[in-house]
Parts: sequence; C-alpha cells; structure tokens
Amino acid sequence: MVNPWDEIFKGAFDKAFEIANENYSKSADDIYLRSRAISSLLLRNYKSALDDFLLLNEIEKNSSQTSDGTYMYIGLCYYALGDIENAVTYFKYPLTNKKEIKYTSDISVPPSVLLFIGCKLNRQDITKIAIKELKRLSKFKTPASIYLLGMLSERELNFVFEIQHNETMRNRKQCKVAFYKAVYNLQNGYFERFKSNIMQCVELTGMYLEFEYYIAKVEHDVYLQLLPQV
Repeated sequence: MVNPWDEIFKGAFDKAFEIANENYSKSADDIYLRSRAISSLLLRNYKSALDDFLLLNEIEKNSSQTSDGTYMYIGLCYYALGDIENAVTYFKYPLTNKKEIKYTSDISVPPSVLLFIGCKLNRQDITKIAIKELKRLSKFKTPASIYLLGMLSERELNFVFEIQHNETMRNRKQCKVAFYKAVYNLQNGYFERFKSNIMQCVELTGMYLEFEYYIAKVEHDVYLQLLPQV
C-alpha cells in the first residue's frame, strides 16, 4: 500500500487523507487510522481528527497498548474545537494516570504541554501538576524539564537540542526547542516572545513528526488570530 506519510512530508494533506482513508478501509490497520487522523488535523478538520483519535484510544485500551501521545492528540483536538474542559482532562490524563500508560514517545511532552495550558488558562491547579512532574523529570536531567524550571539557560537548551548533524533531526529538535521557549516565555509574562516562538515552531514544522508542532499550529491558527491587532 502507498504510505500516506509520503504525501504528508510533501505538504499534500488532502492526498494523504485520501490514501490513509482508502488504506484503512481495506486493512483496518491502526497505522492508517492514525495517519488519517493526522491528515485531518493538518487539514484543520478537528472534529474528524478527534473521532479518529478517540477510536484509536479505545483500540489501544483494548490491546493494553495505551499511549500518552493519543491522549495528547485528543486533548489537542478538543483545544482546537474550543472545548477547554475536555482538553484539560485529556492533557492531564498521562500525568494523573501514569500506571495506565503503556507507551510514551517523549516523557517531556505531557508536562510541558500541561504547563502551557495552565499558564494560558491561569489555572494554578493545572500548573501545579505540570511543575510537580517537571521536578520529577529534572532528577534525570531531562533538558526540557530543567529549562522550564529555570535551571538551564536558553543558550544551554539550544546546545543540547540543536547540535545535530542530520538535517531532518535538527529541524525536529529545533521545532521542539521553539515550543519550550514559547512555554517558558508565556510562563514568565513575555508574551511577544511567546508569539514569536510559536510562529517559529510552526515554520519549522518538525517534519510533521513532533507533537509540539501541532499544538503550536493550533495556537497560531485558532488563538493568536483572535487577538486584537495593535
């Protein structure tokens, strides 16, 4: 079967959706359900993406392969649709129900995103959960956690994440770094820097492989556009 990701990498999201949809109708393979959901997300069809990610979440639960990433994408879809309470519920889930998560792709993503949401909503209950997890991760010297806790400088963060010989990996790491900078600047009240970091994260794309790109894209497309123009 044709790989829909070949089209995603080209920016041909409509074509990617068509391929993923056709492949899934023939095989019902989870990989095509996920790529169909990602294609919908890239096309800003947030309700369709949400339906697919919710289905994927149920499949993972039934096969004891629950991933934090799926919860994060569900939370993102709700966030894009303006359903903030459901978004918060799903963004929190990987941190408040750790024993149920069987697979994680990047342990820094859930608390970093939750800190972002907590700062955006001015919700101390949410930021408290995020910071507690970041402090736990800081014991293992994970760069994102110690940076967001103010224990690593921006220059040091750049060095740790961006020193890559492979161009693809460099793009992906730089995309993540831009989002972490955005969260840090939002947390500390530097809103113009926050907006600049969000735009940089979107422009980098992270090869469409990093969750940070998707939440930055929603923030840019849905929320920053609502701000009054000065």
